[in-house]
Amino acid sequence: MAQTILVTGSSSGFGRLTVETLARQGHTVFAGMRAIAGKNAVVAAELRTLAEREQLALHPVEIDVTDDASVEQAVAAVVEAAGRIDVVVNNAGVSYSGPLEAFTTEQAQQQFDTNVFSVLRVNRAALPHMRQQGSGLLLQIGSIVGRVAQPFMGLYGATKFALEGLTETYHQELAPFGIDVAIIEPGTFPTSVATNRQVAVDTERTAPYQSAINTFMRAFFAELGSTTPPDPQDVADAVANIIAQPNGQRPLHTVVATPIQRQAPLAINAVVARETSAFQEALKQNTKKR
Repeated sequence: MAQTILVTGSSSGFGRLTVETLARQGHTVFAGMRAIAGKNAVVAAELRTLAEREQLALHPVEIDVTDDASVEQAVAAVVEAAGRIDVVVNNAGVSYSGPLEAFTTEQAQQQFDTNVFSVLRVNRAALPHMRQQGSGLLLQIGSIVGRVAQPFMGLYGATKFALEGLTETYHQELAPFGIDVAIIEPGTFPTSVATNRQVAVDTERTAPYQSAINTFMRAFFAELGSTTPPDPQDVADAVANIIAQPNGQRPLHTVVATPIQRQAPLAINAVVARETSAFQEALKQNTKKR
């Protein structure tokens, strides 16, 4: 069934592939990005040309996920144009790397504003419409480092750990309203997030760690330099697959990574699901005894 979908961070990487994939599957897709009349004007024009050439319902929409008013305006524009909003794909994000002590508070605030607070903004704007409809899907793009902490990815990982907590809580809170919530946990892929990764600004504090940073980064991103690097289209296909599944039957967590990168997140997801269920059942039984 065709759905109305808003994807944030659609100018490149997973977002760009996702909006094209979903539009070609017959969905009405709003490709959210900043500065569609400025630095992303070329991208917006390319998407409009693609939509016209292939007769797709693909529409660039202005959204700055770090600005409340911009987010509210974007969601309102989607609802006004399509009459509803069925799916939000929270894809916008940036990546910082370096030792935690070398980041300034300002950098940490910027990282969380883009990767975490943006999700709260967008979901807050969309949820009243979804509750009124009695259906919807909130889909976050997380990371394997939001499940398995890694050195020198700590600030970025912390934002993705936060998304895990938000997603699992949304899942419990929104189920009674018929709204699904899910998160995709990609491994390393050759996208703009990886190539445009920002570093901690305090170079003096970074210096003692530099040798360890170099060793870790070579190992963690090794497959990006291989002759057969992971294909970012796999993440776009995972998004499409989750959207296509029946409401109420979608998986909460989906790992999209190479075999060596997926093993630990899959194991952790299984344990979290089991123990969360056991904890909630224990609470219910304890309440019945009182």
